Amino acid sequence: MNTELWLLATAVIFTYVGKWMQSNVVRQDINKLIEATIDRLIEDGYVKTRLDENGEVELVKHGE
Repeated sequence: MNTELWLLATAVIFTYVGKWMQSNVVRQDINKLIEATIDRLIEDGYVKTRLDENGEVELVKHGE
């Protein structure tokens, strides 16, 4: 019985640690990776952009 409770407690603790890591650490890394990939595609000419009326970069649809 003690071993089962110990395993249950460990599973619960690591579940919450994993959720915390996913929500804070991993999400930031994924956002940085996506941003760097899109920036590189723009630099290499694979994705076209233009500035909108607010001065922000906007992706251009294919054929425009």
